[in-house]
Amino acid sequence: MRLPRTNWKILNNDTSRSIIEVVLENRKLPQSHLETFRLSERMHDPYLLPDMEKGVRRILQAIENREKIVVFGDYDVDGITSTSLMIYFFRQINFPVDYLLPHRQKDGYGLRASTIDQIKEMGANLIITVDNGITAFEAVEYAAKLGIDVIVTDHHLPEGPLPPAVAVINPNRKDSEYPFKSICGAVVAYKLVWALGQKLLPEADYKQFLLDQLDLITIGTIADVMPLRDENYALVKFGLKVLTRTKKPGLIELKKVAGLNGKTITPISVGYFLAPRLNASGRIEEADTSVKLLISESKERAQYLASYLDKLNHKRQLLQQNYLDEALSYLPEDESGLEKVIIVENDHWHAGLIGLISGKLKERYWRPVLAFTKDEDGNLVGSARSIDNFHITNALTKFSEYFLNYGGHQKAAGLTIREDKFPEFRERFVEYANQILSEQDLIPEITIDSFVDIDQVHLNMAQAIAELGPFGEGNPEPMFAFESVTLREMYPLSNGKHLKLIIQKGNQMYECIWWNSGEYKDDLNFGQQVDIAFRMGINNWRGSTKVQLIITDVRPSNNDIGHNF
Repeated sequence: MRLPRTNWKILNNDTSRSIIEVVLENRKLPQSHLETFRLSERMHDPYLLPDMEKGVRRILQAIENREKIVVFGDYDVDGITSTSLMIYFFRQINFPVDYLLPHRQKDGYGLRASTIDQIKEMGANLIITVDNGITAFEAVEYAAKLGIDVIVTDHHLPEGPLPPAVAVINPNRKDSEYPFKSICGAVVAYKLVWALGQKLLPEADYKQFLLDQLDLITIGTIADVMPLRDENYALVKFGLKVLTRTKKPGLIELKKVAGLNGKTITPISVGYFLAPRLNASGRIEEADTSVKLLISESKERAQYLASYLDKLNHKRQLLQQNYLDEALSYLPEDESGLEKVIIVENDHWHAGLIGLISGKLKERYWRPVLAFTKDEDGNLVGSARSIDNFHITNALTKFSEYFLNYGGHQKAAGLTIREDKFPEFRERFVEYANQILSEQDLIPEITIDSFVDIDQVHLNMAQAIAELGPFGEGNPEPMFAFESVTLREMYPLSNGKHLKLIIQKGNQMYECIWWNSGEYKDDLNFGQQVDIAFRMGINNWRGSTKVQLIITDVRPSNNDIGHNF
């Protein structure tokens, strides 16, 4: 085993400058980013979204005429939180509505004609979609023929003509003048209830309602990996505080089963502990279970549902590990024998988990991965994850003649292919990737804000950096590097899974944690000089607070920047 092969991209090499100044400059953020601000000052007007006025007018008409409204969501966390938000709003104005979510395996994604028939049986006059609908032209057209109006709220990119809905509220419409496009479906729904609340509730009540729902908005934004910039940054910064002290029974109990009871909630808390449990229902069974949890008004009911989701998530973890072990068994032990794209297939894998498998393999081998399983019709359903230098959806477009359907973006895609077409597609796609990708493309790159001196790394600085958060997509946690530190001590943690290192820089000793690094233990030697890339953490233990370095990468000293070993 050797230390990880990585390229270091150093954004700034001037150690004489303030760390905070460098971090803001690297992210192109103004000094005002540090100032205390009111949430309302960072939000964009809901009526800047296209068709907002039309949508509000139609919903007000439905409320006045006591029409039947059905909210149609999605099975992922963004769709789940969007649906729950709409239910909370209609409860707030004491107007009963129903909701419906698709089943991942039985129904697939989005609004379909079969879904319209189901909603027709529910007696609906009006459908409000959340986190979907922008590509549902035929389904919306069919609904109109049945006398059902549709309001689409979505954030996904239009792929053709807009559906013939009463209103299509989407910041990514080509004619949209909304100033920030990268909001999730839950935020689009949030803007709709914001506009409705202004019409239907006293000012103090609708403002309090908007504040109380920031817990749902935060979960949806983080789970959907939206960039924490612009209004997303403000929503999540405030929303994490709301989520920490949420009054929703479902979220209180979900935090308990996730081991977060009484703890300050961070983006990591959401991304690694709350979102996977909410996602588990839609991956394995019915996403409706997660909505029931989030909208629960009973502590006992919430306890039961949270426990059930926790068990489902455990089942998902076990299945995922089994699938991953199977996938690894299909690949050569020596990585030099790998193609530049990995394609794995197993007829018995659960379709809701193949995206997780492709993601895990991508991270492990740093190359594009496509994982496939069979659907009920015998077709191969695939989920792809890709690296920075390989636009997976553009690559798939070159082979579109093989697919029944496909779609996605730069780093992720989904596709369905007939079984008889699969061998030829596999051979041609591997050949294409081998030609396009270079060996350099297959070496992961980490971005480092700056090299730092010993006097720049201390508790006060770590606390100041934490104030720049929340960190996540689009606003990465600042990373720094020490050159030529001495490794003094090393301890295995969690049965050797992680490493705790004590390093010395000048006359200062630092405690470091290197997660998931146990395999590199034998490649490090006491007294060795190394460069380390790290983030500044804060360790609170038995009343003592001190800076703790969270290691991202280690390399032998005296390497040129970008040199691989």
